[in-house]
Amino acid sequence: MTAAAIKAAIALASDKRTWKGIGIVIASIAVPIILIAAVICSMLYGTAKHNNAAVNLTFNGGVIPASMPAEYREYITEMRSCFSSLDRAIAEVELKMEDEDSLDSTRIKAVFYALYFGADHLRLRSAAAKEFVECFVEYEQRTRTVIRVDEEGEEHEIDEIYTAAVPVTDLPTIYENVGEYAGREVASDDKANITEIYLRVMYNNFDVSADMPLEGGNGTHDLIKEMTKDSDVTPSAAGFVSPLEGGWSQRVTSEFGYRQNPTGAGSEGHTGLDMGVPLGTGVRAVKDGRVLFVRYKQTGYGYHVAIDHGGGLVTMYAHCSEILVTEGQTVTDGDVIAKSGSTGRSTGPHLHWEVIQDGVPQNPRNYL
Repeated sequence: MTAAAIKAAIALASDKRTWKGIGIVIASIAVPIILIAAVICSMLYGTAKHNNAAVNLTFNGGVIPASMPAEYREYITEMRSCFSSLDRAIAEVELKMEDEDSLDSTRIKAVFYALYFGADHLRLRSAAAKEFVECFVEYEQRTRTVIRVDEEGEEHEIDEIYTAAVPVTDLPTIYENVGEYAGREVASDDKANITEIYLRVMYNNFDVSADMPLEGGNGTHDLIKEMTKDSDVTPSAAGFVSPLEGGWSQRVTSEFGYRQNPTGAGSEGHTGLDMGVPLGTGVRAVKDGRVLFVRYKQTGYGYHVAIDHGGGLVTMYAHCSEILVTEGQTVTDGDVIAKSGSTGRSTGPHLHWEVIQDGVPQNPRNYL
């Protein structure tokens, strides 16, 4: 470059009018992008709001507001009609139950809603409704002693064989049954959606801005306490194994307790241990138990799974890239239940691991 050209470039760079022009060009490019992003975010929020309102109106009734899009109004009306058919089928099946058994009608409807909301011209006849409800029960042949009076008026005890309906509480079995009914697999996305719908209805949380009771912090811990208060999981006498093959202690990047916020200013309470590992590293159950819930979120904990070990003890594994187990599944210590990731509020691939006793986070180091 010649000396004259260099001087011209310097002069151009130092000219305020040049920078003003550059600023206008940048703004002209950036503003449409920002506006598009804002519109997309608004649309996503609006969609979430309508979806949340649809769940609330379908399960809890009420007047459908005029502001609700016409397609949602139709879907809600059709789903309410299907729910009436399911209620009748549930009542019919429960007549064959005993020992105070009953069906979880919210679970049944959450599964049906997740699979069929938005289907065109949705209808559910009585026979189909009963067939769907029977995905949540099994039938047993039982014997009971009854009194029969003969022609002479004498009473006799005889054994009578009858059929009793028994609720199925194992979710993997339910999903397998429902898959056969629907003619397709109940996929991971379906299960995640079912869980979110079920929790929203059970805990009456339909505020889309709150992102469930349950999104990180005390809300998730309160949920765990509520879900395990009547747990029938028998605690194992064995201790914990490492959540990562090859050990965990050399991989800890953030301790339990207060720490500097990794994604912003200030400090925060950190309710678990962070362990830095490559994306896709196998995550192991630390103790025998049963999967309490599986949730797929893009905020907070991201993809996370909780395991009920009995006695109010729960472990949780967060920010996963993939979860390999389903709710209700029994696991043993050392089973690979997930793969590490960076979903949710995360700055890089790692495992966030928590130990929770009676809804209160504990220092995981005291258990390993």
